[in-house]
Amino acid sequence: MKRFKKLVFFLVVLTTFSLIFNILPKIANYFIKFENTNYDLNRDLKGQIKNNIPNYIDYEEIPEDFINTLITVEDKRFFKHIGFDPIAMGRATLVNVKAREYKQGGSTITQQLAKNLFFTNEKSLGRKVKELIVALAIEDNYTKEDILEMYTNVIYYGEGAYGIEAASQKYFNKSARDMNFDEATLLAGSLKAPSIYNPFNTENAQQRHKVVLSIMQNIY
Repeated sequence: MKRFKKLVFFLVVLTTFSLIFNILPKIANYFIKFENTNYDLNRDLKGQIKNNIPNYIDYEEIPEDFINTLITVEDKRFFKHIGFDPIAMGRATLVNVKAREYKQGGSTITQQLAKNLFFTNEKSLGRKVKELIVALAIEDNYTKEDILEMYTNVIYYGEGAYGIEAASQKYFNKSARDMNFDEATLLAGSLKAPSIYNPFNTENAQQRHKVVLSIMQNIY
């Protein structure tokens, strides 16, 4: 009898969460006031980004080493979560509480994409909730590969470079399609803090690169 009750409880919880996750993305379109109106969540985001970002490149053209590094250092459970990662958020919360200041964000790649497209850098609970809802909406409408493609093309890489192609041209004087392993891993690793770790800041960039390679070595 106890097992049956546990099973019923589990099914109720699972159904409730399923309904919430299906409803939340719809809410985003009606109740969120976006701080950045350059993009419209109701329209094709990929198409809008392609129109706004010079030198946009498709997912298939992005070096695999860059993608692997990006996921390893920014969002290890990217292909498993639905837009947010409760494990990463919980870990970040503990770190921030212990430090008594904002040290980690716990945001997924999808949440970072949502923030970059629609919001400012304001650190508040209200903005975090909005960001999470939009991330769920993006995950509901686009594949993981689409999300990675959009993210790499809009994110800031330091030194005024937005998008992976602009960054590769600036730092390595070549197309992102032609980056080698060291260049791809160096650039992806710099996204933790591009103003500090971009390739022009040689000492910081190399220190960060060693950390990134060590992390990857332990995983792969």
